[in-house]
Order: sequence, then C-alpha cells, then structure tokens
Amino acid sequence: MSAPTAAGGPAPWWLAYPDVWEAEAAALAAVGATWSRRSTLGQAEQLAPGADLGPRLALRISWRHPAPQPGDPDRLELLVRYPTNYPWFPPRVYLPEPLPGLVRHRNATNHGALCLLAVDDDWQPGATVAELLSVQLPRLLAAGRDPGTDPATLGLEAGAEPAWTRLCLVTGALLVDSACTPSAEVPGGLADLVSVGHAGNPVHALVTLLDGDQHVLWAARTFPLRVAARVPWVRLPTLPSGPLQPSELWHRGWAQLGATVPAVTHGARRETLVLLVPSERERRRPHEDFLLLDREAPGHRYEGRAGEAIADNQLSLFDLSALWPAPPAGSAPAQAGAREGVWVTARRGYAMGPGDLTARLPDDVNRPMADATVTVVGVGALGGPIALELARAGVGALRLVDGDTHDPATNARQLPGIRDAGDLKVLAVATRILEANPHVRLTCGIRDLGADDGRELPGLLGSTLVVDASASPTVTRFLAAHLRPAGTPLLTASATAGGWGGTIVTLPAAGGGCWECLQLHRADRAVPWPPAHPDGDITPVGCSHPTYVGSYPDLGHVALQAARTALALLSADPSPRQRTGHAPFGDLQVLSLHGRGGPRHPRWEARLLTAHPGCPLHGPRSGDVLPGSPPRRAP
Repeated sequence: MSAPTAAGGPAPWWLAYPDVWEAEAAALAAVGATWSRRSTLGQAEQLAPGADLGPRLALRISWRHPAPQPGDPDRLELLVRYPTNYPWFPPRVYLPEPLPGLVRHRNATNHGALCLLAVDDDWQPGATVAELLSVQLPRLLAAGRDPGTDPATLGLEAGAEPAWTRLCLVTGALLVDSACTPSAEVPGGLADLVSVGHAGNPVHALVTLLDGDQHVLWAARTFPLRVAARVPWVRLPTLPSGPLQPSELWHRGWAQLGATVPAVTHGARRETLVLLVPSERERRRPHEDFLLLDREAPGHRYEGRAGEAIADNQLSLFDLSALWPAPPAGSAPAQAGAREGVWVTARRGYAMGPGDLTARLPDDVNRPMADATVTVVGVGALGGPIALELARAGVGALRLVDGDTHDPATNARQLPGIRDAGDLKVLAVATRILEANPHVRLTCGIRDLGADDGRELPGLLGSTLVVDASASPTVTRFLAAHLRPAGTPLLTASATAGGWGGTIVTLPAAGGGCWECLQLHRADRAVPWPPAHPDGDITPVGCSHPTYVGSYPDLGHVALQAARTALALLSADPSPRQRTGHAPFGDLQVLSLHGRGGPRHPRWEARLLTAHPGCPLHGPRSGDVLPGSPPRRAP
C-alpha cells in the first residue's frame, strides 16, 4: 500500500489512508474520549472526521483516568503527536501535568512523554491510539507508581531510568571507567580530565580522581601523553524529584563542595564541575552516575534532546527554552562577577573501562582476550581491519609492524584517510585502534620485516599469535620458518587481484602439514586456489613492487573472516598440545567471490593441511634441513 502524492510531496497520512483516520476517530469516540486539534500556535480546535488536519497532526485528548488515586483528576489531559509516516511508526503520547507519585515512565524533560512501549517495534500499524492507551496506560501508571507489583508491568521495568534521563543534555560526553567508584565516605575532591573529542562534540575522559587532600583514589592507564585539566568533583547524596535543571545542579554542587570539601573551592575556576549523583542501572539496581557541568555562553548550537524540535519547528510540542535552563529565581550567581547570559550545560557520563568496551561481546570471546599479545605484520587493506577488530574484541596487547607510508589512493580499502597522507601507515592505524579501545597496549614497528636489524623476531616468538597480512611471500616464508620451532601460532591472510578471492592459513596445522607442504600441495593442484582478476595487477608510480586493484567490500570478507579465525584461536585451550590441534575453520580457508558468470555470493572452502610426502621438513632426514629452506620441487 503506497501513499498518493500531492503537490509538493507525498500526501499527509490521513489523506493517504483515510480509513486509518476514520478508525482513529471511531476508536476514540467508542471509549468516551474527547479530543481537539493542537495547532502550531497552541490553539485548540474541534475536529470532525473529514476535517482538514493541516500539515502535521497533534491532538489534545481528554482520557478517563483508569486507576485514579487520591489527588488525581478524573480525566487525564494527554497530548498525542502523530508521526508524519503514521501508521507505520507509533504516535508519541505526553502527559504535560505530572501525577503525584508517578516517578517512572514519564520523561519530564521531554514535556511528560510517556514510555508506553518498551521499543517502537512493539507498535503494530493496525493499532489505534485508543487501543494503545487502553492497554498500556494502566500498566504504565501501575509500574510508575509501584514498580513490580503486577507481572504485566515487568516488561516496562526491565530497563533503568538513570539520573541523566531527567536532564536536558547537550552533545558531548564524560568518559569514566566503571571501576572508578570512590567509597561512600568521600564527599568530593579533584579530578583530572583530558580532552579526547573535538569542538563540535566535546568529549572528556576522567583519568584521575583525588580526594580533598589530593590523595589519588583512582587512576587510569589511558591517555598518558595528553595534558589534563584539574577540576573539582563533588558527590550529591540526593536529587530532587522531577526534571533536573543543570543550573540548579550547578548551585547545589558548589554549595555541597563548599560545605564538605572547602579546601577544594579555594582558587578554583568555576567553569567546570564534575558531579557524582544517585542513579540506577540495569534491573533498577542503585548506582551512581558521573555528570559534567560547564558554564558556557549561549552562542553555540547544541543538538540536545530538543534537536528534533528545532528541525521540525514544533513550537507547540516542545519548549525550546529547555535548551538553556535559566538559574533558579533569586539564586546567587555561581561566580562573583559572572557575565550575564552565561549558562550551564550538562553532559552525561559514559562507561569506558576495558570491561565496559567489551561488555556486548560473547563471554567465550571476551574472557581470554585481555592476556593475549598479537603481532600484526602489514597493516594495509587486510592487516589494518584485522588489528582493529582484535582491539575491539579486547585483545590486551597489539604490536603493529609496517614500514610503508599512506597513499590516499588506497583510501577505498584501508583505514587511514586523507589527513594521514604521507604519514607512516602504522601510526595512522594505531590512532584508529586507540580511538576504538584506548586500553590496548599498543606498540609499533615502523620498518618492514627484514629491514629491522632482527629486533622484531624476539617479539614475534613471544606473541600469543602472529597475523601475517604483508602480501609478501618472502615475509610469509620467514615467519613460517621461524615461528614453527617455537610453536607460535601463525595466521596468514591474503587476497587476490580484483578482490576476487582470498586465502587464510593457520599454523601449526591440525592436519600436520606446514607452509612448505602447502606450496607442494598447490604445485600438485591438490588444494583449491582462489580466483584472481587476470588484469588486476598495478604498479604504483615510484614503486617497483606491484599491487592489485580491489575494494574493501570484497577484501573485507577476507579481513573479517581472518579476525574471526584469530579470535577463535585466541579463545581456544592455551596449552600447546591443544592449540596445535585446534582448527576451528580448517587449516586452509579459500574464498571465491567471482565465477565464470561474474561476481557471486561468497563461497568458502576449508581443508586440513596434511603433510606432503615430498616435504623435506617431514621426510626421514627432515632434521638435516634448515627451517625455511626452499622445498625440493620436481622439475
């Protein structure tokens, strides 16, 4: 069913689907509700089913109170805002006047928006506002006033309503490790913040927390080279009910700080204040949240909760003054001589500890990663994304080895961007990794393997896993030869010209073979080869080493499967015996993205890599052969 169009664009939903509006009006009349149109000027008009509803529709509905308590009105005055694409998306219902004791499921900062649905996906396009209110409003009132008394309210109670949901927030954040939990007897002190965002989205990380005597309570290991700003912090034991105003919290915070930790207030620049406030977390468990308050001039454009209101110009539905809450009437200025027109803004705290950043990973992936050390050789189109995914998975330490500089011509398939042109590729990739996980212990080798005076080999041998994405047969032979005696696992990932296919090899092989065995199997055509574009090789200007064409939508299949394989290897039994025989996806994985008819769906083939009878490393005199010696091949 598609909507008819009108001059200038699609017709409003009530013209596109007149039967839907008729059903809405009939359902409201059937339950005894009365309604009027809410115009953009705030005026109310009576509506007939066939009336012209204007470009947007908002109704003021008088609804019979389903469970009145002492002090409640008999009827609830609701405001309903229909989305432009109704009935595909749910309407928004507001209760502008608060009810006594209704402490949950009503967003006071958003003009009393009622959380009638846990998620928008619970809405069924065939439903009406009357049906939504008849079923969900009694549940909401019960859960909001006496949580957990009715099994029907459990769906609404599964989430949490932290303190920041009662604030009008601006863009930006305060990043705090969830392990930063000062004991209850500490009222406040000082905090060190470092800037990790940008002017358009100010983000600060809390790296040190001190008490009033400047004893360190908690310190992070992240961002050690950034300059920190020291600001006061204070714990507020209680918060007022209802919506919270940043300016009121500012005054409360400084008053509490002066009463409990007066030494901190002496000489402090009253421009920034960190608050620790009572809140709640999953399943309504008590918790404390950090908030960041700043005094800022109202010349900035902040996209807070009312950002949509600015774009939609819904003056009747949103109070734009909430963007800049004024100080309480009669209150003293936060700073003597403060200029008129300076306002307080609030940003919420986000958890960013090592466990916080990996909290949404499966347990079997998350647990073993923190102690792992992975070396990635080559951080181009495959190695860069592999390293990034390993960091996101919580790998404790990464070593990146690559001596190349970044050419913007590779932007279509590599992590660095145009601002990294001419810079060492390994440093640009390291920056991206630290943006995703600042807790990873990251080191960089800025010379290609073979030009490093042998300094890299000890680190390679001591790694939990080595990933070879160098696209260099010389490097691969070197790694296979030197890691094999030490039993260090090696994962090699490569792609073919045009991005038509790729190969992933894991060693030691569960099938008992080695890298030289694989070359002999390939010479015998006993293992599959990935397809390659016949004209896909190119030689960049100023370089005699050829590369190939290929875009990340194709190469990404190899990189992501290599990352999956690496995580499976790292999650396996760490004992050498078990690790040697572990092949979660096979020792050899071959990808084909192109067939005789052109591009096709990704097709993976997996094999165990068995020992080749002609391999000198597995023959009766294998002990006389140096590791890495070229295999003897039949002419």
